[in-house]
Amino acid sequence: MSESAGGVVRPIEVRTRFERFPASIKGAFVLQGSDGNPHSATFVRAVIGRIPSGPRKPVPVEDRMLDVAPNRELFVPFEVAVSELEPSWYAIGAALEVDGWRTWEFSSRPFTIPWLRTDVRRGTVTVGRPVKVQGREFVVERVELGSDKAAVVWRPRTAEASEGEAVIIADGQRLEILPAGTGASASERLAPGELKTVLYPVPRSARSIEVRVRLPGNLESEPVGVTLP
Repeated sequence: MSESAGGVVRPIEVRTRFERFPASIKGAFVLQGSDGNPHSATFVRAVIGRIPSGPRKPVPVEDRMLDVAPNRELFVPFEVAVSELEPSWYAIGAALEVDGWRTWEFSSRPFTIPWLRTDVRRGTVTVGRPVKVQGREFVVERVELGSDKAAVVWRPRTAEASEGEAVIIADGQRLEILPAGTGASASERLAPGELKTVLYPVPRSARSIEVRVRLPGNLESEPVGVTLP
C-alpha cells in the first residue's frame, strides 16, 4: 500500500512517465489503485512547477471521471510545450480528487531545463575546513560545482550533531537548496559520516562564494571562503 507523508494510506498511486524533447515534454500519468479497491478519480490540476518554488505552467489533461482499478494501470497521456521555460529545476505535479471527497497530490522526479555550459561554474574544490555552530563542530569537506547543481559535502564531528544543511552564498546571494535526492546518481558515494546538501548551480558570473553550515532554528556557522575553479 502507498502512504502519504502523514502515514495515511492513499487510495490510488500516480506515477509520471515522460520524455524530454527540445520544445516539449510528452508522457503519461499512470494511475493504479493502491488499497485493493476500485476508485473514481478526476484531475483537479496538473502543472510543471519550478522547485523548490516558483512559476507553474498548466499541463493539459483529460477532464473526465476516471475509473481506477487496483490491478490495472490506467494511462492518461499529456504533452506540454517547454520552450519558454527558463533554465531551472522542475517537477510535474498532479492533484486528483478521489471518490469525490478528498484531493491527493503527486509529483514526478525532478528534471532540468538545462543551463548553457558557459553560464555556470564547474569543478570540485577541496576545502577540509572545520566550523562551529554554538559549540557543535563540523567539517566542510568539499564543494562540487556541476552543470545543473552545486553540492557541499560536509560532516559532523560528533554523531549527535548530524541535523542541518550547508548553504552556499555567491556574491552575497544564497543559492536555493534543492529537495533531498534531486539529481542523485546511483554511482555517487559518500564516506561514512559524510552528508551532502544539493543546491542550484553557481553562476559563471559569481566572483566569490562562501559556505556556511546551518542548523535548525537558523543557527549558522562562520563563513568558509571557497576558491573558485
